[in-house]
Amino acid sequence: MTTVKIHVLKVRHQENLDEMEAGISAGHTVDGWQMPKRAEPGDLAVWYAAWPDQEYCAWGWIAGIPEAGFRGSPRMYKGPVTGIRAIKPVPRSRVADACGFNRDAVNPLAQTVPGDIADDFLRALGFGARFVAARELISAEVMRVLPRPRVRVHRR
Repeated sequence: MTTVKIHVLKVRHQENLDEMEAGISAGHTVDGWQMPKRAEPGDLAVWYAAWPDQEYCAWGWIAGIPEAGFRGSPRMYKGPVTGIRAIKPVPRSRVADACGFNRDAVNPLAQTVPGDIADDFLRALGFGARFVAARELISAEVMRVLPRPRVRVHRR
């Protein structure tokens, strides 16, 4: 079984907050979200709102393979997230104290939480021990119900 990675997606302005709220209401991203290139279906996504309060505020499951071209840049990727849920906001400082993630600075782009602190990161966000222990099995179930990615056929 592959290890479920945790990707922290960023919210920077009111329009991003509005997009995130729309995703929570719909249960999925409306137009994808900027995320790391190596995000995979079944990975966890956690939203961090740098503005206005520096808090973690929502989570969901990566639902597709990220595609290049976010904001017109071939180096930035975006992808879909499903099952988006709000969480009780957790200050960055509390998470940093618990596991060290982003203790000194926050990258403005999406980041992947290092695997060796993933459990502590999730517990700091308020996820229970049962979820933390079972996230691989839950991810496998999420992946089972996601539509299969389309394979591109190249014609000559």
